[in-house]
Amino acid sequence: MFLAIRETRFAKRVVRQLLKSHSVISAKNPGLSGEPLYREVLLHNNLVDPSDIDKILWQAEDSIDEWTTHSKKGLGFRQVAHFVVLSQYRAAGNLGTVVSFKEIVYSQISADL
Repeated sequence: MFLAIRETRFAKRVVRQLLKSHSVISAKNPGLSGEPLYREVLLHNNLVDPSDIDKILWQAEDSIDEWTTHSKKGLGFRQVAHFVVLSQYRAAGNLGTVVSFKEIVYSQISADL
């Protein structure tokens, strides 16, 4: 139970940081969208090593499955955030989770971002 609480707090903290960066970058660059926007968000919040940004964006895009996401829009901020949460959690030495990071991320981020 304590592990689930810790994991949930971790995911929500990362999502809050990403949403804050998304808001700042979107306000500074209103015409920016899609992958260029996500790249700037990841650079802005320093959660991800700049050399890993392309890899994370590629992995997030590669993971899109229309069967499970019910979307034909392609890469969205939710998928990017999900991969950032997972990569940060793994970087901290954790191997598995007891909660669904996807559910947490998707409940915190609007589908239209």
